[in-house]
Amino acid sequence: MLNRFAKEKSDFLSKKDKSRKGSIDKGIIRLVSLINSKNDYYTTSSCAGRIVLLEMHSSKKYECHWILAKHEKVKFNEIFNALKNHKSKNEVWLKQQPVILHVACMDIEASKMLLESAQKVFKRSGIISIKENKVMLEVIGSEHLETLIKKGRIMPDEEYLKELVKRANYNFGENRKKIGKFERLLQNIL
Repeated sequence: MLNRFAKEKSDFLSKKDKSRKGSIDKGIIRLVSLINSKNDYYTTSSCAGRIVLLEMHSSKKYECHWILAKHEKVKFNEIFNALKNHKSKNEVWLKQQPVILHVACMDIEASKMLLESAQKVFKRSGIISIKENKVMLEVIGSEHLETLIKKGRIMPDEEYLKELVKRANYNFGENRKKIGKFERLLQNIL
């Protein structure tokens, strides 16, 4: 008979993906598959990082309108044209968000092993919950960018916008490298 953790893992991983995208990001599939292949772990959420333009109706995440969202590097023209064609008077923010991963671990010993590896690559990793039947870890990258980019008709000049896109793409690339490094570390210890 399956133990409680194995049953929870099986039940969780058989559910439909409820994320906005509806699937695991291409850039993190191998890492998620590696973690989920081990008896002591399963992922509950993941994002390989993304670059987004958000129209803010309020400070609440669910009240934002996603103008553009990519889980890969963007081209300047994608951002520029999306901003130029956007007619709302609400604030628009450019955000490059880091990798984030939530992992359920069978016990504190399993979580320590995973956490030690995660912290070699992702300094902002830690235990976020300890319950009788599992420990939850959060692994999060530190490379990010978040800036107000447009309000009404006011937006930055093209040169500044090019620099922001360049920085967002650079950060996105650094996150990708760290995902690969973390995956290689885990292949050696799990």
